[in-house]
Amino acid sequence: MGKKNKQKGFIQIILAVTIIIAALGGGFGILYSQDSKLIKEAKQLSKEEKYTEAIENLEFIKSRLLIKNLGIQKEKITSEIENNKKLNEDKSKYDQGVNELNDNNLQVAVDLLSELPESSFYYQKAQTKIEEAKRKIAEGQLGEAKLAEEKAEQEAQREAIKRSQEEMARKAKEQELATKEAQEKMMNTDNDGDGLTYRRELERGTSDWNTDSDSDGIKDNEDLHPAGGGRNQAQTFAWSYGSYNWTYTASIQEDWYEYYKAKKPRLTPLSSEYVTYNDPFIKKIAQKISEAANEKGISKGALAEAFVQSLSYVDDVYTGYDEYPKYPVETFFEKNGDCEDLSYLTAAIVEAMNIDTVLVVLPGHMAVGVWMDCDAPGTSYKLNDRCYYYTETTGEGWLSGEIPDRYKYTAANLIRIPSGEIVSNISPQYKKPCYLATDFSGYYYDGSNYYFDYKCSNVAICLPFSNYISDNSLAGYYYQTQLKQIYHDSNCSQLVVKGCYKSKTYPGYFYKSGLAWYYDSQCTTIYQSMSCSYPSTLGFSCTSEYSYSSKKSTCDFYASSLSLKDLAPACYSELVECRNDITEYQSRLSEYNSCIARKEY
Repeated sequence: MGKKNKQKGFIQIILAVTIIIAALGGGFGILYSQDSKLIKEAKQLSKEEKYTEAIENLEFIKSRLLIKNLGIQKEKITSEIENNKKLNEDKSKYDQGVNELNDNNLQVAVDLLSELPESSFYYQKAQTKIEEAKRKIAEGQLGEAKLAEEKAEQEAQREAIKRSQEEMARKAKEQELATKEAQEKMMNTDNDGDGLTYRRELERGTSDWNTDSDSDGIKDNEDLHPAGGGRNQAQTFAWSYGSYNWTYTASIQEDWYEYYKAKKPRLTPLSSEYVTYNDPFIKKIAQKISEAANEKGISKGALAEAFVQSLSYVDDVYTGYDEYPKYPVETFFEKNGDCEDLSYLTAAIVEAMNIDTVLVVLPGHMAVGVWMDCDAPGTSYKLNDRCYYYTETTGEGWLSGEIPDRYKYTAANLIRIPSGEIVSNISPQYKKPCYLATDFSGYYYDGSNYYFDYKCSNVAICLPFSNYISDNSLAGYYYQTQLKQIYHDSNCSQLVVKGCYKSKTYPGYFYKSGLAWYYDSQCTTIYQSMSCSYPSTLGFSCTSEYSYSSKKSTCDFYASSLSLKDLAPACYSELVECRNDITEYQSRLSEYNSCIARKEY
């Protein structure tokens, strides 16, 4: 087959491959395999000095449609074609020179062969033939003396070439040594300053441009698993606060626990170093507790304190006070600690919530001081116009401001966070509290009356009715003890009438089941009916995308048919009406669904 026939066949193949690729997406691999085989054959032909055939193969591959469109090895094939053309040209010149030499046209042969550059594959062969031609010329024209002179010159040239080659080899050796020296220097470099050389970083699978390759907050040289892959230990906690039962499951990487466990020496526990509020894991705990507290509308600091109080307390009589202070992550992981361990954990979490704290050091005991408004009730320590309320961490149920009797009048040393400055001999101050009512969550009690606020200044008129009975269905209603009636609101102004409920869809309004919404709690003045009208399909030419697609197919068929082409304009006009009807129908259907969704039962 000739080249044109090959190209014709190739075009047919390309068309077939295009169809296969579009339909199955799998023909590309077959063409790629065929091209690879042809490229290998072209390289073999080039080695056999059959450059013309090699060029034809390569041109054939390059002309393939797939190669043109996707650019697969296009530059490489083009380069191979040009290289084979140059080799073919040099071979032609070399063959011509040899022919002239064989015909005894010696000077012509020398001139032709001398045109081959040093970079040519045939350069060394040409030089050999040139020497042969010159030898014959010398023998024929110059005689023995001239021949000897030329031999000496050739020997000198060979010697010069030899010296040049030796010099190149020496420089290559020097370059090799310099490269090895540079590589060794690079391997011993610590680019990120984490104490690990590049060699050690490669061995550990970490980056020499990142001090924390697995982004777990621990430097690579202190990390048990610096490239990641450490186990996650799940811990589940359960505690009660604010009439709610709370659970929290946290997954902590063992790297963090081992990191803190290995930190030595352990300094005296009278140090703010152990309040690691910037620790990423502590920040995560603080965020989770804050989100839970905000959801229920309670104090995030108080919820955090209750969380730590739920952990097991290991009495100092067993561990020895000041014996072995633990970091917050250790205490969290082990779920227990003595007074200073629990204080460090509490202070760390609360500080991570951006609430200022201090460590309160008393004789043989440690607690936390939490910054609060100085008008709050309870025991506090005043420091630079800020009041830090005593917070016990070693037992459940302690509120900020509540202090054990034995420390009520004892001066304490306060340790600032994060500076670690110790302010000595600060006496406690006490403000009589309004107690949280145990029977009415969120209310305060002065011994006779209930209040909305902790200052006991706003008396509660109505109290939650659900506190009087066990029926949770009446949760959210209020009860006036003097009138003995049930109300919707805490001001006892919206009287509850049977069958009339507070609306969730329209806050501030009321409703009767499935009927209507009302302005008043007695359901006498209608606000809005709950009736919903389902849209009828009879008044619409189309109601769905399916009907639109069917009509459009019909119009397209008319437009493509010679005999029905005149029907197409009217059909397309109806298609526009169809689209408008679908929009209108779907809008009414959406209104109906919204109406149904708003109904209250």
